[in-house]
Amino acid sequence: MKDVGVSQKYTTKDDEERGDQYAYLAIAAREKLIISFYTGKRNFDSTGEFVGDLAERVPGRIQITSDSFRPYQSIVRKHLLGRLDFATMQKIYATPYNMKAEATRRYAAPVCTGVRVRVQAGAPRKDRINTSFVERANLSVRHFNKRFGRLGLGWSRTLENHRHAVTVFVCAHNFCKVHSTLGTTPAHGAKITDAPWTIERLIDEATATN
Repeated sequence: MKDVGVSQKYTTKDDEERGDQYAYLAIAAREKLIISFYTGKRNFDSTGEFVGDLAERVPGRIQITSDSFRPYQSIVRKHLLGRLDFATMQKIYATPYNMKAEATRRYAAPVCTGVRVRVQAGAPRKDRINTSFVERANLSVRHFNKRFGRLGLGWSRTLENHRHAVTVFVCAHNFCKVHSTLGTTPAHGAKITDAPWTIERLIDEATATN
């Protein structure tokens, strides 16, 4: 999540272009490939756009793990029921009891005290119910995309520019960044390309005219 234009507190509930904007990511656990993404408000409409795109891109049966965001439960079923194994994973965090002590670790990760898993559809394999892969992808978004940095001036002024920045990150992640556990890029590992791309090739491919 990142503010676009202005902080969320300066917007209204009908202001779709400014304030909090979320980067939805769907990542393949084995290939580390970002299959689908969407940038927008964290609501039913944005979730529907994201899941609908994912459903069109993935053929056959699919196992999905998401967090406990409520719209996922109905929208994922709507688009994929019949070929879906779906579970939600909710991580439970300790409640700070000392506000002064908490201030010293304001941006540190909270302490996870438990996990609540619920099967939402089908029969997902328990050993594959996991949100860690997409959480690691979220870390990469913040690390490699300045627009997601905290307490800086790199934030996006418009939603259009913010969406472009997310798109560039996803393309570089899939086609150019060698993943340590794969030994190659996600796109090459998934046999989408014949070799890892350079940034120069990515730019050439993106700007080529038919």
